[in-house]
Amino acid sequence: MNMKIEKIMIVDDNEFDCYITSKIINNLDESIDIMEFNSSLTAIQFLEEFQNSPEKLPNLIFLDIYMPVLDGFGFIEKFNTFSDVIKAHTKICILSTTVDDLYIHKAKINSSILYTSKPITNEFLQGIIK
Repeated sequence: MNMKIEKIMIVDDNEFDCYITSKIINNLDESIDIMEFNSSLTAIQFLEEFQNSPEKLPNLIFLDIYMPVLDGFGFIEKFNTFSDVIKAHTKICILSTTVDDLYIHKAKINSSILYTSKPITNEFLQGIIK
């Protein structure tokens, strides 16, 4: 699944994980604009506000599963209520440290959502970024 990536949103309540993911992405391609959100609610608010403005939207969201208030699955549920514009423009990749088979299975049920383990690898990124 290769796609042209210009903007990536990282949604993870762990600032260190956001930093590591950003560095790995920048080392692969410095031209990618990275948006970091340590709150899934703030990220949802941003997406909701700009859901009909593709130029402001990320092409890819790296989403943590375990977050306070709104976890990754709740985030996906809210995302799925947005306009077709955002759903066509933005893909989601769950990025998690979980070893719980139930969560991994739940994450992989929707074939349009990617899944990988933390930390993200160059090989995985190269497989999805043009």
